[in-house]
Amino acid sequence: MPKLGLIMTEANLLEWFKKDGERVEKGELLFSFESDKSVVEIEAPASGMVKTLVEVGTKVAVQTPIAVIYPEGLPTELSPQEDGTQVNVANGITSKIAIQSFSARDRRKPDGGVSATPKARNLARSRGIDLGTIVGSGPRGMIVTADLDAVPRPEAQAPIKATPVASKMAADCGIDLSTVTGTGPGGRITREDVSAAIATLVKQSLVKPHPLPSTLPGLRGLIADRLSASWNERPQVTLHIEVSAAELVAVRNRNLTPAGKKISFNAYFVAAASRALAEFPAVNSQLTESGLLHFDAINIGLAIDTERGLVVPVLKDVGKLSLLGIEAGLSDLVERTLSNKTMPEDFSGGTFTITNLGAFGIDSFTPIINPPEAAILGLGRIKEKPVAVDGMLGIRQMLTLSLSFDHRLIDGAPAALFLQRICQLVEAPEKLV
Repeated sequence: MPKLGLIMTEANLLEWFKKDGERVEKGELLFSFESDKSVVEIEAPASGMVKTLVEVGTKVAVQTPIAVIYPEGLPTELSPQEDGTQVNVANGITSKIAIQSFSARDRRKPDGGVSATPKARNLARSRGIDLGTIVGSGPRGMIVTADLDAVPRPEAQAPIKATPVASKMAADCGIDLSTVTGTGPGGRITREDVSAAIATLVKQSLVKPHPLPSTLPGLRGLIADRLSASWNERPQVTLHIEVSAAELVAVRNRNLTPAGKKISFNAYFVAAASRALAEFPAVNSQLTESGLLHFDAINIGLAIDTERGLVVPVLKDVGKLSLLGIEAGLSDLVERTLSNKTMPEDFSGGTFTITNLGAFGIDSFTPIINPPEAAILGLGRIKEKPVAVDGMLGIRQMLTLSLSFDHRLIDGAPAALFLQRICQLVEAPEKLV
């Protein structure tokens, strides 16, 4: 299962385009999966006979093996089971075939992966080290490069005798030749020895699909997991403020696109949020493992309700766009999202999110922060209500804005000033045109 995006940890297997024992050519579509971002179709990385390891509908941790492609056909030991059940190899992390013992499970994260820095992960891969056998000394048990120095380097060991074909097969399949017994002359490992080792290890490690804990299927379950994590991990505070929308409505009626259409309210609020984020960079930040990170680019996500559930595509570099540019970008993003034509990169890199429930008649609400961002802005409906202005009672179009923020990163006063700045821009929208 590929990892697409920094925060992707799991995905729901949607469809196999090839069945057990069926041949696939490199570049042909092999399977599709659904993440919390989108539906993605994946091509086969090699040609051969397919052995699927995971059932459709199973939630799978990233980098977990879900199929084996055998260049020379399925071994007889791995013919489809009589009861028709599929199987799943657990706890494996390599680029192709990965079969490891279950003894390492206690050191793995709940999502099936290992907590390690990217540098340590690359170093372990180059040295052939199983990260599941390493105890990390970094923050929260994360494996760092220093933890790998005590592990004997493979090159320090006696060379393993193997034929070139056997060595290539083992490398392609992620098999450690030191675990294979050679039957060739002088104990040399042959192609047949590697094939037997693959069949044995796969057969020993096959288990029925074991979905990650979740009571909800598909995208709904992924949304539930992400929002639960956001609520549990962040001290979230929400500020509400009323603002006059009379001038915004008037300006929107006067300023049209070149095609003669009104610019959406969302575009005005994205423009206002972009201006405010540039003036209050603390809100345009995220908490990372290395500390607080402030972003120069302003990438604003817009929560969209689709048939699959709530998704948040991201409009990039909003600070460089005019109001008309924002409107065009949002229109394209919304159209592709609703027609399910987005790509994973459309959902990555967000630094701030806007969610609008005004169209559903909601006055105000408490939006939940979209991790790992620091804040989210909620928009209620614009409605007429009696308001006192300069000692006189009148009817004005009013709007409630709700800002939820991570109190670890932003204090109440700066958050209030940020929200007030958005109010000022909403009440003077000509500055956004």
